[in-house]
Amino acid sequence: MLENEHSHERFVRLLTEHEGMIRASIRAVIQRSEDVAEIMQSVSVVMWRKFDSLTDSAGFAKWACVIARYEILKFKRARARDRFQFDDELISLILEEGAQEIPARAARLAHLEACLEKLPESRKALVLQAYAEGCTIKHLAARLGRSQDGLYQLLRRIREELRYCMEFQLGSDESIRKATTL
Repeated sequence: MLENEHSHERFVRLLTEHEGMIRASIRAVIQRSEDVAEIMQSVSVVMWRKFDSLTDSAGFAKWACVIARYEILKFKRARARDRFQFDDELISLILEEGAQEIPARAARLAHLEACLEKLPESRKALVLQAYAEGCTIKHLAARLGRSQDGLYQLLRRIREELRYCMEFQLGSDESIRKATTL
C-alpha cells in the first residue's frame, strides 16, 4: 500500500511539473481552449492508467508528449467532420519538434524565473499580475491608478530588463538566445 501511495505522489508531482509543457504542446495544434482542456484531461487519465509502465521519471515529459500525440489524433478523428483540421502527419511533426525542444524550453524558463527573482518586488508583482489569466491592462491600470499607455510602457521596460538578464545568463548559446522572445 505504501509503495502505491508513493507512486501516486510521484505521478502527481511529475504531472504538476510538466502540465504547462503538455498543455502548450496540445495548444500548438488545437485552437479552442475548451478542446485543449478536454484533451489535457484525456491525456492525464491515460497517463494515470499507464504510469506503472513508465520506467524512468526523467523521461516523463517525452512519454507525456507521446500520449498527448495519440490523444490529439484520437480527438481529431472524432472531430473529422469539422472543416479546418491539421492532418495526422502535420500533428505528429509539430509534437515531435515540440518534444525535442523540451530541454531548451526548460532552460529558458529557469533563466526567466531567476531573472524575475532579481527584479524589485514591486516590478515582479506587476509582471505577475499583468500576465495572470483573466487580467486586462485596462483593469490593472485602473486598479493601480495609472494610464493604460503608461502601464504598457512600464511593462515594455520590464520585459527589456528581463530580456537583457536572460541574454546575459544564456551567455554565448546563440540559438537559445535567438529563440528567447518575451
